[in-house]
Formats: sequence, structure tokens, C-alpha cells
Amino acid sequence: MSLKVGVNLLLFEDKPSPAVLRRLARLRQVGFDGVEVPVFDPPAIDPERVRAAAEKAGLQLTASGALPPGARFYGRAAAPRKAAERYVRQSIRVCAAMGAKVFCGPLYKAVGDVDESVPLTVQRRETARALRPLVQEAAEAGVTLAFEPLNRFESNFLNTARQGIEFCQAIGEKAGAGLLLDTFHMHIEEKDSAAAIAEAARAGVLAHFHASENDRGPAGSGQVHWEAIAAALRRARYKGWTVLETFSQKNQAIRRAVSCWRPFYKSEEGFMKSGLSFVRRVLKG
Repeated sequence: MSLKVGVNLLLFEDKPSPAVLRRLARLRQVGFDGVEVPVFDPPAIDPERVRAAAEKAGLQLTASGALPPGARFYGRAAAPRKAAERYVRQSIRVCAAMGAKVFCGPLYKAVGDVDESVPLTVQRRETARALRPLVQEAAEAGVTLAFEPLNRFESNFLNTARQGIEFCQAIGEKAGAGLLLDTFHMHIEEKDSAAAIAEAARAGVLAHFHASENDRGPAGSGQVHWEAIAAALRRARYKGWTVLETFSQKNQAIRRAVSCWRPFYKSEEGFMKSGLSFVRRVLKG
């Protein structure tokens, strides 16, 4: 299995600010192959500046995001649909300009939106239909949209890999759409995370992978069954990115969004070094 390891810049901030971009050289020194750029406000990002900073540091890019509050791809109201479409379309353009080949996250419904005014089966069907042309645009731009199943406390739309597979199949575009599987969410929702990875791989939709501990601390410091997960990724001949993800303890917006009420790690440097060392060792087997 080819191993490319990145770290999500949400470790520092919720945007690629000049201060964050100055850290990229250090991330390369620590040993990362790439970084994942948060894209929550696409018009506020200068993709050429981000791309230049990454190239200077010798790092490749992926990107992550989430549908903004109030945005939806389903229902009769036009404004939420337009907001959802605008966000995804702008993000695709930013990713293409940055050179990020993957744009991942809950790109189907806003985090915390557990609306049931429309049956979930209808929500998923309408959302898949609305996303189809956007997935096509992403594929044409060289970007894969990797949809992330979240745990039940953050979303009611997609919680398991099986639901994610069915959602990708409903979109119906083999190029441009796949799943991001995150071990934090899988630890809560899956009966067997390794089996879920294998099922997604067999379905041809395993597009991206987040190595996250069960408490969002450094990978290898908690209860995730890493050996079984590593074996599943090897059997699947997974060749995509493995990204370490946790969240800044200094950014209040991030802390509230992910319910960060206590520290996940002792230091940013410690999170990076221990997580990277563990992932390289266990995933190479």
C-alpha cells in the first residue's frame, strides 16, 4: 500500500491564514507529505497563495469543508438549495486552483442539521440528484468529492459506510464522487470499522481516509482497532491519502462546532509527531 500522510490545518485555525501558511515548512520538516486545507468560506481564500506556499514547502494539498448552516440540497425552498450549490461549486474552483485533488467532508447537509420535515430517504434521493452535476464539474476539474459519514450526534443524513455507499451509488457518477471514512466517526457508528473499509473498497468508493483517534487525540493513543484497520487498507490496496485530523483548542468557533470541552492533546507538535510516527509504522505493517 502506498502511504501518503497529511495533517488537517484545523489543528491550527479554520482557514489558511498567512500565519498558518508560515507553518508549512515546519510540517514538512516533521515529515508530512501534505496538508489538508479548511475551505469553509471559499471567496475568502487566495488559492494561488496557498498553492505557492505548499509548493515552496514541498507539500501536496487536499481540502476539507462542510455545507454552511441553512444550506440544503432538498426541499421546496430555493434559497437553501442555491446556498448549497454555490458553496460546493465555489469550493471545487478553489480546490482546482490550489491543486487539491480531494475535497472532503459533510458536503450533503450542514453539521448539526437533523431536520426530518422531509423523510431521510427523500432527502438523500434529492440531494444525490442535485449533487450529480456538481460531481461532474468536480471530475472535469480533477477534483474528487469525498462525502464523509458523521456520527449520530452531528448528522442524521449519513452515519455509516453502508449508507455512504448507497448515497454514492445514487449519485451515479463513478468519477468525481467517493467516501471519506474517518475512524473517529466509525468508532461510534460501525460494528466493525475494518469490515466497513473493506465494503467501501469493494464498492469502489473509498476515496479518502482520516486516521483519527476515538477521542480525537493523537492516533495510537486510544481505543481504535488500528491493526485491523491497517490490514483492511492493505487488502484494499488503498493508494489515497491518510490524513491526521484534530481541532484547534484556541479557536472558539471550532471548539463549539466539535464539542471540544477538554484538551485532545498536550501540544500541536506532540500531536503531529506522535500521530505521524504511529500511522507510518502501523499502516506500513
